[in-house]
Amino acid sequence: MTLDLLAATRQDFVTSFRPADVKQLLAGRLHMSPHPAWTLPEEPTWKEDPFTDRNWTFQYHMLRWLDPLRRAAAKGDQRAYAMWWRWTKDWVEKNPRSAPQSPWAWTDMSDGIRAQQLCLASPLIAKQDPQQLGWLEAAIRDHAEHLADPKFMGNANHALHQQESLFVCGRVLGDEDLWTLAADRMSALLHEQYDEQGVNAEGAVAYHYNNYLWWERALKRFDAERMPRPDGADRHLHAPEEIAHATRPDGTLVSIGDTDLQNPKMIESPFTAFVTTNGRSGTAPKDRVKVYDAGYVFGRSGWGTRSRPYADQAFYSLRFGPSRRVHGHPDGTSLTYSASGVNWIVDPGKYQYDKSAARAHFTSRAAHSVLTIENRKVFKNADVQLIRQLTTSRIHDFLLEDNSFSGVELRRRVLFSVTGEYLVVIDHVASKRKVTGTQRWQLGPTVDTTLGDHRVELASGDRRGALWFDQEPLELSTVTAQDEPFDGFVSTGWKKMAPATAVLARRSGTELRFITVLAAGPGGTPTVEPVPFGQPDWICLDIDTGRLRERILISPTAASFPAVPSITRL
Repeated sequence: MTLDLLAATRQDFVTSFRPADVKQLLAGRLHMSPHPAWTLPEEPTWKEDPFTDRNWTFQYHMLRWLDPLRRAAAKGDQRAYAMWWRWTKDWVEKNPRSAPQSPWAWTDMSDGIRAQQLCLASPLIAKQDPQQLGWLEAAIRDHAEHLADPKFMGNANHALHQQESLFVCGRVLGDEDLWTLAADRMSALLHEQYDEQGVNAEGAVAYHYNNYLWWERALKRFDAERMPRPDGADRHLHAPEEIAHATRPDGTLVSIGDTDLQNPKMIESPFTAFVTTNGRSGTAPKDRVKVYDAGYVFGRSGWGTRSRPYADQAFYSLRFGPSRRVHGHPDGTSLTYSASGVNWIVDPGKYQYDKSAARAHFTSRAAHSVLTIENRKVFKNADVQLIRQLTTSRIHDFLLEDNSFSGVELRRRVLFSVTGEYLVVIDHVASKRKVTGTQRWQLGPTVDTTLGDHRVELASGDRRGALWFDQEPLELSTVTAQDEPFDGFVSTGWKKMAPATAVLARRSGTELRFITVLAAGPGGTPTVEPVPFGQPDWICLDIDTGRLRERILISPTAASFPAVPSITRL
């Protein structure tokens, strides 16, 4: 026997378990979140798929759900050991690599997670059935050979889980070639998946968060073996600050890409502690606005003061960069906006990974707060460029070019008043042929609307907001909870959604301009009044949010705030 039991013990980071989980499994009930509980069969075929759900089947073949039994068995529970051994042995014997019972048996990541379960069980087998250590070693070796083969290597976080497991296999088997290969691959992954600003490449804020936790665990495996961390490990150390910037004032992650409602409280960082405790602990990042080269702008009015805490501040996000990302959506130029304790404009979220009308909608460009050209096919490899940016203590000003539609020039300019806490969005469309442009604003599920000629009054509880549109001919409409075609919903969790109104503003022509103001305040509905100004292409607006009234003057390349009588309110 060549298994290193001490290495297996060092690599077992979690030894506790919930007795209720063990009790449920011993009673023959399997519950793998976020799915319902299911009654285990007397004799598994490993073709089971009770919910017709790829995520459930994926988890089923990981065997991670058996881990509470292993932990209970390590503390002397013989019933738990008997069940763990029966199911583990059954899987290995019925799913050889040459003829598995399910396509999910040896798919990437499920192979890695399962390999870890086998490795960490070696001290338990040595204590309970030492004569079975040879069988276990053969099973671990089989998994290690599979993981080492480059043709079975997955992408992004799936590859991480595989290489983490290959490292554990190498240490438990005492095979230096395996753990060295894993370390080299993890170094390459770190440089591929993280840029120098600490932003993960998967395209969803939830996966920025998840990957940080996964990489922390994987890198601690090197620490446990007193080995140097792979080259590039310093990159992911910048991630907590980026994740804090991507957290809204209510403490939840902004729902960009495959992200549903969650908070980053599991990260041990002063930055994430600050944004998840309303500033009661931790330290706020120093910047009010942060531009990440990977395609994210996160800005806010502030991080909170003694008289006005973090939760009461305004926040916005803006997306640019390539539309193709592992867990990203084609959301270039998309905006979100939170103010006065309400998430007024949101991204639609994840919902699920299986095919459905809801999933197709939530991952489409048309579901985001962008400008779309009707009856034109979206270019799948679109790459939105941030071509100009200016940030001062008073104004954040960004200009983007969007190549999502062939033969159509799209530009979006986004301005955020730091003191006024409102957004001004200017969309330009140019086409040789007449087109219809639709500007979409996806509201949060708590937001109600009242439609006017050139404005939409917004309400959420006792909070008020407004979408104001310029006076050019405009067709305004809303859509809520529509089945055919599917629209007017946002995802709130795995296979969960809520009705959420989308505001649609339409114009037709060869040269289109949309001027939109999005504002919210603590009192009555914000108001916007255009102010005549002699210069062509200049925009002057008086905006009253209920907290503050100010005049903004926008030229083609800059913005200023002329002195006018102002009313500042608490």
